[in-house]
Amino acid sequence: MEANDSQLLYHSSCSSCGSSDANAIYTSGTAYCFSCGNWSVVDNSICNNRRTQTMRDDLLNGEAKALKARGIPANICSQYNYKIGVDNKGNSCQIATYYNKDKQPVAQKLRYKDKTFKFIGESKEALLYGQHLWSSGGKKLTITEGEIDALSVAVAFDGKYPVVSIPNGAQGAKKAIIKSLEWVTSFEEIYLWFDNDAPGLQAIEEVLDILPIGKVKIIRHEEYKDASDVLINVGKSGVVNTFYNAEAYKPDGFISPIDILEDVIKPIEWGIPWLYEKLNKVSYGRRYGEVVAIGAGVSVGKTDFLMQQIAEDLKNKHHVATFMLEQSKVETLQRIAGKIDGTFYHLPDVEYDVEKLKATVTSLNNLHIYDNFGKIDWETIKGKIRAAVHSFDCRIFYIDNLTALNAHADDERRNLDSLMEEIASLAKELNIWILLVSHLNPPKSGASHESGGKVEQGQFTGSRAIMRWCQFMLGVERNTLHEDPKERCKGLVRCIKDRFSGKATGQTIGFVYDTETGMTLEADDIKQLEMFDEEEDY
Repeated sequence: MEANDSQLLYHSSCSSCGSSDANAIYTSGTAYCFSCGNWSVVDNSICNNRRTQTMRDDLLNGEAKALKARGIPANICSQYNYKIGVDNKGNSCQIATYYNKDKQPVAQKLRYKDKTFKFIGESKEALLYGQHLWSSGGKKLTITEGEIDALSVAVAFDGKYPVVSIPNGAQGAKKAIIKSLEWVTSFEEIYLWFDNDAPGLQAIEEVLDILPIGKVKIIRHEEYKDASDVLINVGKSGVVNTFYNAEAYKPDGFISPIDILEDVIKPIEWGIPWLYEKLNKVSYGRRYGEVVAIGAGVSVGKTDFLMQQIAEDLKNKHHVATFMLEQSKVETLQRIAGKIDGTFYHLPDVEYDVEKLKATVTSLNNLHIYDNFGKIDWETIKGKIRAAVHSFDCRIFYIDNLTALNAHADDERRNLDSLMEEIASLAKELNIWILLVSHLNPPKSGASHESGGKVEQGQFTGSRAIMRWCQFMLGVERNTLHEDPKERCKGLVRCIKDRFSGKATGQTIGFVYDTETGMTLEADDIKQLEMFDEEEDY
């Protein structure tokens, strides 16, 4: 029994297998169950009554024939009411009939030999192609980009599982699915099989905005553009295998725990050592990917701390790049060499061994000093950092100072936030460690920084941006105005922020400045160096 010359009226239950909606009723008075394959005859009066309700004068009739070139048999074409016919001008065409929410045929998409298309009927009422065949609330729904693709998937699964198509190609995918959104989202899993090209991929991104992400799986064949191509070139098994190789959609940037399992179970290693042992212990060292800010008052000792830390890194064979934006390249090298040799190479009237200085400077082949030539904009420095990473395998960077980078901005506060975000992102991207020197605003009350005043987060120039993007913050404190010369040589390094463990936050490390060598030496007993009355209101 054939139904190729008739038109689908509606779906009903099957008395043979008990399916609730797999039995298709045709205008010829025949019924075919797509679940069990049973053909039967129905009461013509029922068909005639339904026929008068469903037929439209402006819709075309045709014959459900096999699309041999596409590998699609006649029964699938009949199930989906996809026919071969002629339009009102006598032109041969393929006819895909669309239905409304009441499962009435309301529009048709005509496809011609030259691959042009046109709609007839009330296309605004049309839902997804093939939607009328399936009740809501099923397990799996496949949505394709074209009718032929929907038929191709249906062929692979013998027409037993819900497959639909959007009506107007990739550009109209989101709008079409929104129209049937309640029905689409009623399925447990939603499979998107759009064309493997730029418009298709873009359509997927747009559609994902309206679908429950946890339900969505993406179907894509590496070699072929769409489901029809897979059916033609690989056959039914190719379509089935491609379907079951669908990947659950994961938004960009998200990973599963299993993806990083090997990294998670690795023992946590100590980071790059600091200059001072106690600072190292409370912070677990320095880690690549971090940005650190250090602040201090004028002439308090941050430059000495900075230079000595650089010297320690160089002695430990790390490649270091320096961007001293307010200090000459000569002075920078003199100061670093001085910290290695314990000599004031940068001061006048100091007697030193020239040959020793030469030997020290010559040995520093892992030091890379940026000669800014007056160029201190971030875009230039960012490029130089990238170059140092790739050319010198440099992983440690010192920038003195942050204020100079931001000085020429129209809106310094807003620019600094953007600047800090870029610096933090660059550190993560290149897996490098960056230290930034920051100027401080004067304390609102209490002792000045030059008199040993406590360094706090909010005193950093542009503190909100620095606090947001830095993993670690340090303050250097010293009473440079104390009457006792010995007291003027005592200082503290205060850990203001520690995002890694929090252990270092609030910790202080005492140091003593050696006037003979210019070295800052970690104090053995912090209590002997405390310069502040703990009860004093700062």
